[in-house]
Amino acid sequence: MPPSSTDPSSTVAARYGTRKRPRWMWPVVAAVGIAIGISWAAWVAFQPRPVTAKLYGYEVVDAHHVKVTLDVRRPEPVRVRCTVYAQSADHDIVGEKTVDLPAGTEKKTRYPITVETERKAVTGVLRMCESLD
Repeated sequence: MPPSSTDPSSTVAARYGTRKRPRWMWPVVAAVGIAIGISWAAWVAFQPRPVTAKLYGYEVVDAHHVKVTLDVRRPEPVRVRCTVYAQSADHDIVGEKTVDLPAGTEKKTRYPITVETERKAVTGVLRMCESLD
C-alpha cells in the first residue's frame, strides 16, 4: 500500500530524500576527538614550567637610588634574568637595571635589587623575568 499523501514522514523523505550515515562514523569521530584531547593534555603536562616573578615592593632610598624587591618563583633550579626600572613622578624612566639571579634550590625566593637613578624616582617596576637555562 503506498503511503498516503498526508503522512508527513513520507512527504519530507520524498521531497528532500534520505541520507544514511555509516554506523561506524560517530564512534570513529569520538575516538579521534578523544585521541586529540589526550595528546594535547600530555603536551601541556610535559611543557617546562615558566619562571614567574612579582613585585613584592619598592623603597625610594634617596634622590638617586630605588630598592626594588622581587618574589621569584621557579619550579626547577634555573638561572633567571630580571629587568626592573624606576619611574619619576612624570612617568619617565629614570633608571633601569638587568640582573642575573643564580640558580637556587628554593622554589620561591625574594631578591632586593638597587636601581641607580638619574633623578628622584617615585616608584619601582618589574619589567620582566625569564629563565636563562
